[in-house]
Amino acid sequence: VIEDAAHALGSFYPGGRKVGSCQHSLMTVFSFHPVKAIAAGEGGMITTNDTAIYRHLLRLRSHGINKLDDALELSSQALTDGVPNPWYYEVQELGFHFRITDIQCALGLSQLQKLEKFIGRRHELAARYDKAFASMRNVRAAQSDPHVRSARHLYVTSIDFDAIGRSRAELMLALRERGIGTQVHYIPVPAHPFYRRLGFRPEDYPRAMEFYRTCLSIPIYYALSDEQQQQVIDAFRELVG
Repeated sequence: VIEDAAHALGSFYPGGRKVGSCQHSLMTVFSFHPVKAIAAGEGGMITTNDTAIYRHLLRLRSHGINKLDDALELSSQALTDGVPNPWYYEVQELGFHFRITDIQCALGLSQLQKLEKFIGRRHELAARYDKAFASMRNVRAAQSDPHVRSARHLYVTSIDFDAIGRSRAELMLALRERGIGTQVHYIPVPAHPFYRRLGFRPEDYPRAMEFYRTCLSIPIYYALSDEQQQQVIDAFRELVG
């Protein structure tokens, strides 16, 4: 099992262990895309408890080379009179160029120290949205399970567009005119041309398509002020509520 935890940095499993401990997976993959929980610009991170996989990943990220501590296979090329040749390295398997930059790593490490604060603020914002939407008839939080352990990367609403008399596109444009950016997360995989050509049909996944039909993500990020969030809530009361 390879666990996609792109949105989940800093979150916890129901049992209390951190996502990334690989309690349920061979490896866990995180994203450092600019809008994720910490700012590193791009790149990502993989965690694993499996030593063989860890060493395999080190090679995959850098052209099949691990200069750190891989045992060298060709001693006749690696050594001169029993002493390691200072220039020598080995490509021991097919690898790629998947290295995150040192500058991004330094930024990411500094941001990790603030992760708890970042997620705490996201929880505050989400709680305010929950409270505001509880009194509105045509919109609700799309993810209604308890969020105590979530990283709250997104706040996704579910909207009855038929009831409000606006299409999703119309609502997004009306919100944009008020300076509020929104997005749809995400278009279901079977709806994309590539997967349709492979034989997948959106109608075979009615729950995913129903979620897609009604969902809209609204602003939630650490720097969102209470005043800015109130503008979002007020706009929803006017346009949706």
